[in-house]
Amino acid sequence: MEAKNKQEQRNKALRLLSVDARISMQELANKLGTTKANAYGVFNEVLSEYGMHFVPEISIDKLWKWEFIKKARLRTKRGIIAEAEEEMPLTGFSEYIIRIKFFGKHPSDEEITKAIGDSYVPQFAARTTGECDLLIYAVARSYEDAIMFTGTVNRSLGKYDMLAYTDRAWSCFGFFPMSNKLIEQFDIFDTYKNLLFGLNGTGRNTFTEIGKKFNQGPAQMLYAYDRLAKTEILKRVTYFESKPKATINAAAIIRVRNINDYERELNAWYMKIVKEYENNENECVYMCDVSNPKGMVVLGGFRSKERANKFFSAIRSSMKGIEVSRIDLSKVIMGNMGTRDFDMRYTSQYKCLERKKLVPSMRERAQEIPVENPDNF
Repeated sequence: MEAKNKQEQRNKALRLLSVDARISMQELANKLGTTKANAYGVFNEVLSEYGMHFVPEISIDKLWKWEFIKKARLRTKRGIIAEAEEEMPLTGFSEYIIRIKFFGKHPSDEEITKAIGDSYVPQFAARTTGECDLLIYAVARSYEDAIMFTGTVNRSLGKYDMLAYTDRAWSCFGFFPMSNKLIEQFDIFDTYKNLLFGLNGTGRNTFTEIGKKFNQGPAQMLYAYDRLAKTEILKRVTYFESKPKATINAAAIIRVRNINDYERELNAWYMKIVKEYENNENECVYMCDVSNPKGMVVLGGFRSKERANKFFSAIRSSMKGIEVSRIDLSKVIMGNMGTRDFDMRYTSQYKCLERKKLVPSMRERAQEIPVENPDNF
């Protein structure tokens, strides 16, 4: 019984850290129903076992807000209006899924790494098997930038025959950890950018520690955190696992054949995964909508072939009007997947079901001022 209770505490700690990785040790203890000392022990156990890295999760599609505010701050109203047409197209970022299929001989890992180069655009790249051989998650300021990046990869691997597809993506679940190269491209106030740098990989550091790196005080870091959180650009500080238990990573490429059937049955699949992960480990890593053709890309991490097969079967059986193909990730070339045991109640999928009264209503907790030192013991 004691071992079972210990495992339940570890599982609950993972869920709590997934939605608020800066949770204080006292609050963690309260939610686990245990002492502060025991909570600290549970925290250190999961930290070591899963190789947890604490990072910011941001809304890529909302970055334009602070980029535009920065551009507007030093301009008069007349200047803003006069330059809006020129400035607005250069504000913000978008997400892309790039799929590459090679014919004949394939390039080596070293050649792919060299082709990707020093660009800020790619955040994750992996070799795959199935209908494509290379999958890249990318973030770019414009579709032209994304296409230019894909073209650069093509030219660098010019001795190989390939087809490359660059699809606009709209994330609806999960995340990929950002690179510092991408953060550097954000045209936001320096204090906000420095906060994101400081949280990236060391998200439980004190605001004093983060501020010291950039010759700024903790109050400035705290203010930046509060502003980014309240404008929903900073969704949360979360974690990804560098030592995940999943041994099989695979993606479902969903293409819509009948839009009416697809939209009518989509909630059935949402309901199925919400119920599945109420008590079981969350296997979903990332989902996004794509438009060419309309559909979704869904990435998951699984502990066994049986679990992976069950996941794909659930997609096919829950939704009509679609075709589903599977690609398996065989080797990560760059970046990390956002693997974590996320609490489904905090997802847009749950909110969708909640609006239709298909799941119990959940009250989002009020925005709290983050503590200076979450590890205070």
